[in-house]
Amino acid sequence: MENKELACVLDSLFDAACFVDRDRKITYWNDSAEQLTGFTATDMLGKDCRETMLVHLSKEGQPFCESHCPLLETEPYGDKRETEVFLRHKAGHMVPVQARMMPLRDGAGHITGAAEIFSDVSVGDEVRKRLDDLEHVARLDPLTRLPNRRYVEERMAAHLAELERYDRFFGLIFLDLEHFKKVNDKFGCEAGDEVLRMIARTLILNHRPFDTVGRWEDEQFVALPVQVDREGLRTVAERTRVLIAKSQLPWQEGASLGVSASVGATLVVRGDDLDSLTMRGSKALRQAKEKGGDVVVLE
Repeated sequence: MENKELACVLDSLFDAACFVDRDRKITYWNDSAEQLTGFTATDMLGKDCRETMLVHLSKEGQPFCESHCPLLETEPYGDKRETEVFLRHKAGHMVPVQARMMPLRDGAGHITGAAEIFSDVSVGDEVRKRLDDLEHVARLDPLTRLPNRRYVEERMAAHLAELERYDRFFGLIFLDLEHFKKVNDKFGCEAGDEVLRMIARTLILNHRPFDTVGRWEDEQFVALPVQVDREGLRTVAERTRVLIAKSQLPWQEGASLGVSASVGATLVVRGDDLDSLTMRGSKALRQAKEKGGDVVVLE
């Protein structure tokens, strides 16, 4: 940027900021963008935004870059746009942000590119405090630092009681990582552990603070989204499947490690207990795996 004073102001923002030109080349990347995404200005400047590891997904989990890029859509409308997107952090996990896009113009009013201001909307700090509390009562998985199965079962029991008393419905989502054994076999257990941690970060950052996300066993995770109906549960499950598939762990010699997930989901019904609910969720997960994986089955 030629205007050093403007650059200084943008560098001092708490929000992340980047500029692209008409060819979608990144021309500016501030310090907050580095803090939010892990990518430095050296990583990003001069790169085509479509070719970076910084994937843009819609709130439904669909890719923006090729068809409905919000940055490009500022041009025909010539106005500001705002939307929720998911970005891939340099460490591999997906981060939810609120993005605001606006056109950049020259002195004659011609559009020369676009600016994007994006703010972290994850619940990371709040969730981390809650996880620290769980660690003291042996309810935390030591590897992923997610709630463990014992805690998740306690939350399921509490939600079942709330259903009977207050009509509060909730869902159960089982996620089983596909191709995880191949990662262990080819790259070693250390790589496998890092992939599990990456998936855990994606899950915890992309669920609401009042939902429960935990590690069920081995490479199987679980989520309990509350106050959802059947279609809402399907949306959460599908979005989670896509975010897991888009998470990519940078590894040695330029390798990138990722996995997909089979997803089985079920909505609680009156009369359920822990056994009936988990059995129905497990059945949906088996059906997803039988379909070849990387798919959602809602039982």
